[in-house]
Amino acid sequence: MDMDDYVPRHEYERLESEYRRLKRKYEEVEAYKEDLEKLIFRARSPPLDCGFVVEKRDDGAVVNLNGALKVLPYGPLSDEELAKIEEGKYVFIGRIPDKNSPNGFTIGITKVYDRAVNLEVGEVEAVWEENGEWISVIATGRGHTKIYKKLNEKEREMVREGQKVGMLPGTGDVKKSYKTKEFVRYEVTKSPGVSFNDIGGLEEVKKELIRSIILPMLNPDDYSVFGEASRRILLYGPPGCGKTMCAKALASALPNCEFVKVGAGELFSMWLGESERNVREIFNMANRKLEEGENDYGIIFFDEIDALAQERGMYAGSSGAPERVTGQLLDILDGFYSLHPHLTVIGATNRLHLIDSAFRARFDKIIEVPKPDKKAALAICEIYAMKVPLDKYLVEEKGSEDDARRYVVNELVEYMFRDEVIETEIGRIKRGETITGRFIAQIFNYAKDRALEERTLLKVHEGMVRDRKLLNMWSGEGIASLLNADERVKELKRKYKSAEEIGVTFELLKEGFEKYVQRRAEEILASGFDTESFEVETGMHY
Repeated sequence: MDMDDYVPRHEYERLESEYRRLKRKYEEVEAYKEDLEKLIFRARSPPLDCGFVVEKRDDGAVVNLNGALKVLPYGPLSDEELAKIEEGKYVFIGRIPDKNSPNGFTIGITKVYDRAVNLEVGEVEAVWEENGEWISVIATGRGHTKIYKKLNEKEREMVREGQKVGMLPGTGDVKKSYKTKEFVRYEVTKSPGVSFNDIGGLEEVKKELIRSIILPMLNPDDYSVFGEASRRILLYGPPGCGKTMCAKALASALPNCEFVKVGAGELFSMWLGESERNVREIFNMANRKLEEGENDYGIIFFDEIDALAQERGMYAGSSGAPERVTGQLLDILDGFYSLHPHLTVIGATNRLHLIDSAFRARFDKIIEVPKPDKKAALAICEIYAMKVPLDKYLVEEKGSEDDARRYVVNELVEYMFRDEVIETEIGRIKRGETITGRFIAQIFNYAKDRALEERTLLKVHEGMVRDRKLLNMWSGEGIASLLNADERVKELKRKYKSAEEIGVTFELLKEGFEKYVQRRAEEILASGFDTESFEVETGMHY
């Protein structure tokens, strides 16, 4: 070997180390070059279109592109961008390098947008099993379009009849289910807060409700053997006599009971089939809540049910909605005992004779809620008398608050039931025939408002009200002048030492009766209600 070709070992190792260093640098430069090319490519390649992801896959995604579904590969996306891709997410579509052709391009996903498509909300009208598959009908509301849809396993868990669901546009895939605010159009309350003790009189009505609903709940064994409970009840009687109060008291007495109050206006719809669907929805929702344990008891109360179930054939020129609703209610009441045993339906009407005869026959009991007689009026007045402040001098005159309350109650009842006739422009009616529980409440509210008005006038004059904004309003709006406060305060100060001494007197109650009795008589006469008109033979009067 020529000595000129000889390389010492230490020099060889140095050269090899330098080679590896240069190779690493070269690889780093190539990596930088590749990243730079990606940045330049993405900067110079504007997106061709935008669509939303229908299904995410490992190597690409199914994208809804202008209504057409296309499978597109991922472009040069970072791991963070890939993680953001999900169903419903908008993505930009553009040119990306074709893996199968080094010099070619294809169409793929180049960027993830920070927006998601709006889900199409639909309402599930029906769900059933057919040949091992679950089928649903979903109303979208767009031109009243309905989707007949087969449900996969995941969708089956989310979809229930009457529930709102969110679907991907174009595919109808159910992606979300919403806790429905069922009965949003209706009054829905848990334990309405009305006690049987709050209802004066109506002893027989309360007893019948207890016998029909509460006793079978307390003793289900015997009632299931010797006869079903009467869970379909129709209350009838003049307006303002406590039908709604009785239904609410029953709901309050039952533990964890949901009370749903429905009127005709909430049910009728101009669209064909909607009214009947509303009826089904009410019963389905109440029944499902009981089956799932959300409620222990449920009461569906139809107020003024005569407007929902009028005698069929009476209105030939109508849209047909009332007759369709009547038919739907008939079907539901026919199969009512297949629903949860803790569900009760109560109807109320003051025009029993207008209700379809077949519909009346579907109720287990038809209970009259009469106008109060003197004894019942006395019980009602006693309840309201406990809720008003009494005049100090009345209490001193009678010896105690109890004696004073007893005095105003007895005097008011005797005054209301005087054997006199009230003359109106549309007829005449006996004085006692105008009395209802609602009218008595109106009388006591009038007297209480008058007493509290005088208390307030005296408190303002004595400087006991210190809110400057309210006092500025009092003077700036001329309220004192409107109420003739100065003259009235002079009279009050002659009689009372403090505002707390002012209260309800028999004179105020009498004044309230006289103020409203004329209008009350006209309302009763105009409604056509009288005792004879309610002598309808049903075979089930209680």
